[in-house]
Amino acid sequence: MDVTKKRIIMIHGLASKPPEDELHRLWVKCLIENIHIDNKLIANQLNDNPQIFVSTYWANATPHHIEDDKAYVRKLKNQVDKVIDERKKIKNEFHVGVGEKVSSFFKERGQDVVKLLAGALTVKDDVMKAFLHETYLYDEDQYIADKIRKPLEVALASAWDDGCDVALLSHSMGSFVAYDVLWRFSHRSLPEYKKYSHKKVQMFVTMGSPLGEPTVRDLLFSRFHKNKGVREFPGNIERWHNYACLGDVVSHYNDFEKIFFNDMRKIGILAKTPKYRSIDYVNLHNPFEVVTHSGNKNSEKRNPHESYGYLVQPRLGTWLADFLRGDLK
Repeated sequence: MDVTKKRIIMIHGLASKPPEDELHRLWVKCLIENIHIDNKLIANQLNDNPQIFVSTYWANATPHHIEDDKAYVRKLKNQVDKVIDERKKIKNEFHVGVGEKVSSFFKERGQDVVKLLAGALTVKDDVMKAFLHETYLYDEDQYIADKIRKPLEVALASAWDDGCDVALLSHSMGSFVAYDVLWRFSHRSLPEYKKYSHKKVQMFVTMGSPLGEPTVRDLLFSRFHKNKGVREFPGNIERWHNYACLGDVVSHYNDFEKIFFNDMRKIGILAKTPKYRSIDYVNLHNPFEVVTHSGNKNSEKRNPHESYGYLVQPRLGTWLADFLRGDLK
């Protein structure tokens, strides 16, 4: 098994973030620990080949962005460790099983679904305020939008130039930035895009994605090609897996089967079989607890939108392991 010809390219969400190197380490740590639970050999190879992981950090493309300070990052690391520890402790029971009642699953973990959803609403204002601000900049200022897209465009082109298979992991706003970038590589006629028009990503992963929102899709390049066949969607996705956690206010429109997958299969740019080439994983468990600071001491402590709870999802770990050993169906 040669993992050196694999790339896991990562793009983050809302732009209030730790410094680039700290965010990279935290995402990689979550992913390796997730994979290690069932695939120790592959996890060890990832530790030995750090070049497999590529971050496309765009937070500093926005003029108002201030990186999280050292004290906050220290607290954040503790919260991330708690998420990883829970994943290790309950292993694959971290995931709501097929046929299992969602309410029973969360009750067993000491959580009431009604309270969990109500609590999510208490973080909604902060999350959505930040989300809407970044979205406005992306839509209104093409200079900033180009700077946001550029790191991912460079990373994809570099991976393809090196003959690597690509798994593209995106969270929150990063998922629609990634969608736009993939669309450009599929359909733009400029040489820097057309050169890669035959290339594909083997896995496209969206986590906590707002792509289900009609208003978000109206910001993207594909909006000019609605109901026009192949140009309506990116044509370079072999597998698309969407993850949405219970209580995540950003990804509440999470039926991607209806919004994307069905139409993409009909026009032949997404494989019809096997069916799991395109999957919605919904009502997932995200135990992340927000970092306490002076401004939120009396607020809800959980944020089911946070990326770290997505990165340790069991199904994501098993799919990435299959990708790394060249065993994707």
